[in-house]
Amino acid sequence: MYLKLALRNIRRSVRDYAIYFITLLFGVAVFYAFNSIGSQQILFDMESSASASVFESTTQLLGMFSVVVACVLGFLILYANQFLIRRRKREFGTYLVLGMTPGHVSRIVLYETVLVGLISLAVGLICGVLLSQALSFFTAALFGTTMSNYQFVFSPDALVVTLACFAAIYVVVALFNTFTVSRCKLIDLIRAGERNERAGVRNPWVCLVVFVAAIAVLAYAYQQLIANGLVMLDQPEFVRATIAMLVGSLMFFWSLAGFAIAVLTRLRGVYLRKLNLFTVRQIASKVNTAFLSLWAVCVLLFFSITVFSSGMGFVEVFVGGVEKANPYSATLSAGVWYGPDGTTGSSAGERERRAEMEADAPDRLALAEEYDWNMAAALEAGAPELWAETIGAWAQVSMWSLPDMTYDPIVDAAETVASPEAMRIDDLGKVRDTAVAVMSLSDFNAARTLQGQPAVNLEPGTCGLVNNMEIVNALAEAVAKAAPTITVADQELTVAGPIYDTQLEDNAMAATALIFVVPDEAVEALGAEGLIPTTQTLNVMYADNGKTAAENDTALGDIVAATQPSDMGGFEQGRSGAGNAYANLLWPVTRIITAHEMIDQSAGMRLMITYLALYIGFIFLVSTAAILAIQQLSQASDSAPRYRILSKLGCDAGMIYRSLLIQVLVYFLVPLALAVCHAACAIGVLSDSMFDAIGVSTFTPIMMAAGLTIVIYGGYMLVTYLAARGIAKTALTEG
Repeated sequence: MYLKLALRNIRRSVRDYAIYFITLLFGVAVFYAFNSIGSQQILFDMESSASASVFESTTQLLGMFSVVVACVLGFLILYANQFLIRRRKREFGTYLVLGMTPGHVSRIVLYETVLVGLISLAVGLICGVLLSQALSFFTAALFGTTMSNYQFVFSPDALVVTLACFAAIYVVVALFNTFTVSRCKLIDLIRAGERNERAGVRNPWVCLVVFVAAIAVLAYAYQQLIANGLVMLDQPEFVRATIAMLVGSLMFFWSLAGFAIAVLTRLRGVYLRKLNLFTVRQIASKVNTAFLSLWAVCVLLFFSITVFSSGMGFVEVFVGGVEKANPYSATLSAGVWYGPDGTTGSSAGERERRAEMEADAPDRLALAEEYDWNMAAALEAGAPELWAETIGAWAQVSMWSLPDMTYDPIVDAAETVASPEAMRIDDLGKVRDTAVAVMSLSDFNAARTLQGQPAVNLEPGTCGLVNNMEIVNALAEAVAKAAPTITVADQELTVAGPIYDTQLEDNAMAATALIFVVPDEAVEALGAEGLIPTTQTLNVMYADNGKTAAENDTALGDIVAATQPSDMGGFEQGRSGAGNAYANLLWPVTRIITAHEMIDQSAGMRLMITYLALYIGFIFLVSTAAILAIQQLSQASDSAPRYRILSKLGCDAGMIYRSLLIQVLVYFLVPLALAVCHAACAIGVLSDSMFDAIGVSTFTPIMMAAGLTIVIYGGYMLVTYLAARGIAKTALTEG
C-alpha cells in the first residue's frame, strides 16, 4: 500500500520533482561521463600519438575533482530535497490525521526517495553513457586524430564509482527525510501552508548609502586588478582586489532591495502600475532574506565563467600554433656552458666563458673544438650508418651573445618611435640588461631552407632582425623602424630590412625573440676574440625511410647515445637524463625536443585543460542555477495564498504570471550580471597581460562560456518559471 501511495505521489507531483530530477540527471550523467574518459575507444587508436603521461594525469585530476563534485552534488540534492519536504508538510500532516504513524509517513518518503533516485540514476547513466561516446569523438578532435573501428564502450569502473557515490548520497537523503518527517509536530505540519517567510524590510536610505559604497568598493577592486595586472595570488595587490570584490559584492546584495525600493517608490508612474508594487516587494523580500546565498551564487558564477573562458584561452596559450612552433622533425640543443655553479648568470662574462669551460669541463670543450663546434659531425661520427638511415637533412644554429652590448641602447632607440607602454617594456622583464643575441647569416639561411623558406641577403653594413614571439612584436617593429646600430667585434651594423618570422628551433611555442642576423665574418671575429657560442641547436629533418615518427625519435636517441651513452661520466648539465638512452652533457647534446613529442604533449595539455574547464564550469553552473531555482520555487509555494488574494481582487492569471516571470528573471539575472562584470574585468586583465601578448583571442572562449551559460543557466531559469507558474495556477484553481 505504501509503495503504491509513493508511486501515486510521484506521478501527482511531477512538476515539483522537475528541478530535483533534472539536477540528479545532470549530476549522474556528467559524473559518469567524465569518470569514463580512461575507457574511451579513442585511447586504443591513439597509443602512438597521445601523451600517455598527460592523459593519465588528466584522468587522475578528474578523479580527484570528482570527490569535490560528489560533495557539491550531495549538498544540492539535499537542498532540493528540503524544498520538496517543505512543500508537502501539510500533506504529511493529513496522513497523520488519517491515522498513519510518523514511521509510516517516513516509509512513504523513503520509497519516494528511492524510486526517484533509481529512475534518475538509470536515466542519468543512459545519458552519461551516450555523453561518454560523444566525448570520445571530442577527445579525438582535441588530439587532431580520427577513430578507426569504433566500438561502443561501457566503463565498469565509472559505473561502480557513480553507483557508489550516488548510493551514498541517496542514503544520506533518505536518512535526512526520515529524521525530518519523524521530528515534525502535527500542528506544524497542518499549518505549514499558513506560515509564510517573514518579509525583511531595511531602511531605504541606509541601503542607498551602502549601495553607493558597494559600487565604490567594486570600482576599487577593478582598479587594483587593472592597474597591477596579472600578479601572483599571494601578492598584496591581488589579495586587496579579491577582498574588495567579495566585500563589495556582499554589500551590493545586502543593499540592493532597499536601494531599488528607494528609487522605484519615487517613480510612482512605474511603481504603482499594474502589479509592479507587488512584484518589487516580492523580489525585495526574497533578496533581503537570501542575500548571502545570492552573494555565494554570484561568486560561484564568476568563478565558473572565468575558469571556463580563461581555461579555453589557456588551451591556445599552451598548445595553439604548436605546428608552427615545431617546423623541424627534431631539435638537439647544446647548452655549451652554464657557468661554474650550473647557471648562466654565474659566469663571469662572455669573454670568460671559454676559460671557465676549459677548467670545469675540459673534455666537452676539447670535443667541441675537435669538431669545430659542428654538432652534426660529432654525432654522425658516433653512428654513421644509423645517422644516414635516420637523418635526411639538418641545419645548425649557433647563438652568440655580444660581450660589450646589451639591449638597453636598442630599447632607447625604439622609444624614439614608440612609447614603452605600446612596446610592453614592463612585461619583458630585464630586457634592457640582457646581452644582445646574434647569429650568422649562413646559419639563418640554413634554418630557413630546412623549413622551406627562401634565403635572405644582407646589404653591406647591415644586419637583419628575427622575431616571431607575439609579446615582443611591438618592440621588434619599433626597433626595425628606428634602425639602430649594433657593434659586433668592432663592426658597426645597422638594422635593416623586414622582420623575419622564422622559428629557429622546435619549442612549445613561437619563441624566437629579437635575434640579430649578422654577416658570417662578424661571427668569425667573435670566435677569434676567444668567445664560444652561447647555445647551439641542431635542427634535423628525418629521412623518408618508412619509419614512424616515434621510431625515428627512438633512432635519434640511439644516435646521441652512441656519442654520449647514459652511463658516461663527466660534467653534466641541463635537464635530468632519467629514462633517456643518452647522457645530458654540455656538448654536443644537452637535450632533444622532437616535433612528435611536442605535438603529443600539446594534445594532452589541451585535453587536460579543456576537460577540467568543462567539468568545473558545468558543475558550478548547475549548482548555482539549482540553488536559485529552489529558492524561487520555495517563494512561489509560500506565496500561493497571496496569488489567490490577488485573483479575488480582480487580477487575471496573465498579470500574475507576468509578475512571476519578472521575479524569476530578476532573481536569476542580477547575480549573473554582477558575475559577468567581475568576469569581464578578470578576463580583460588576463587578456592584456597574457593572451594578447602571445596573439591569443579570447572571443571564441567567451562565446563558448556564454553558450554554456545560456543552455544550463537559461534552462534552469525556464524550468523554474514553468514550475512556479504551475504552483500559481494550482493556487488560483484551488482559490
